[in-house]
Amino acid sequence: MIKPFADDEGASSIGGLSIENGTAVVVISGSVEITRDQAGLERARALKELADKLVAELEAGGTAQRLTSAQPATTDEIDNPFA
Repeated sequence: MIKPFADDEGASSIGGLSIENGTAVVVISGSVEITRDQAGLERARALKELADKLVAELEAGGTAQRLTSAQPATTDEIDNPFA
């Protein structure tokens, strides 16, 4: 399991869920099935572990500085070439 926001290289997966680590953002994409069996329980526990680590890191000191410094990417509008 990754340590959230620790580096720009870490990656992990839970079922079909991909977790990509970054120093400014953690990207979670895909889907995961939580079934009523041992495998589902293991995936649910892994999700909880990830969520707990994310929350702990965000609640840690200095988070406000990191949150304000991470700005969303800017976009430019262009004319639709198919119009």
